[in-house]
Amino acid sequence: AKRNKLVFGIGVSTDSGPRLSVEHTNHQVPGIGWRAVSKLLLDRDTQSIGTELTSQPDQDNWRWVTSGLLKNENAASVKVRSQTLRAGRSQSGERIDRNIYLQYDRSNTTSLGLTTLAQAVSANYAWTQRNFDSLPFPSAGYGLGLELGGGWTLGNQREPFLRTQLHWLGIWSLGAGQDRISAARMGRIAVRAQAGAVLARPATDLPSTQLFLTGGDASVRGYGYHEIGARLANGQIIPGRYLASGGVEWQRPIRINDQPSDWESTLFVDAGAVADKPNELKARVGLGAGVRWKSPVGPLQMDLAYGVAVKKVRLHLSVGFTF
Repeated sequence: AKRNKLVFGIGVSTDSGPRLSVEHTNHQVPGIGWRAVSKLLLDRDTQSIGTELTSQPDQDNWRWVTSGLLKNENAASVKVRSQTLRAGRSQSGERIDRNIYLQYDRSNTTSLGLTTLAQAVSANYAWTQRNFDSLPFPSAGYGLGLELGGGWTLGNQREPFLRTQLHWLGIWSLGAGQDRISAARMGRIAVRAQAGAVLARPATDLPSTQLFLTGGDASVRGYGYHEIGARLANGQIIPGRYLASGGVEWQRPIRINDQPSDWESTLFVDAGAVADKPNELKARVGLGAGVRWKSPVGPLQMDLAYGVAVKKVRLHLSVGFTF
């Protein structure tokens, strides 16, 4: 491979509108021999620029990683300007990934013309297992991810906090024990669940980058990207300390001339909630139908969903399978 690579991207997303990206990769930075990947991303709600430096792997496939990210984002009813620095080690395998890192977060959150500054430093561990039968088109198996971190806020107010997040995806065939053709006709069920919590004193100001929002193509369909959050008395939506979301989807192959095709039909129900207290979690439900296409670049997902709380129909488009 050549030492330098430059990639330009242009596209559109139902979550964030038109998108433009520029990414530069240097496979061997002079003096240290690490790989550097720098990316500029511009879309309707987010503008970000960041870089990541990664060392060569050791005999156990562990790498040193350091990164920095500057981001401006319209998140729910607030505007967030954030800076994130991270340094640690990562190990990537065929089925299991591990990350251990220190992180510094700084965010300026603007709501109703008032800006709140919050800073924090934390130590974190992330573990992900993928046990699917095939990627990027799984028909059975499961994935499990766990994140656990803790640290202190900085500035005039120094308070400890803990943060944890769990996400899981399971896929089961409805035709277990039957012949291949019958099993394909019955399809499969995919169940997704996600939960998160930040534990700290009620008066602690935490960076918005450590809090939660949900909604959009990959979470609760029928709602806009990060449209579901903690609700203030004035009706504003802000990032919250607790997250719970999930969904159930029935996926069936579309047969053409009685033969399986690269297309599938789906029916689904999603639900999710974000709040600052567990007893304030109130689910926002979305339901709908869609189609999938096994495209050369991964699964193409096209869904039409109805958001029960907002009484609106929304189109969702996305490409690829990630866990």
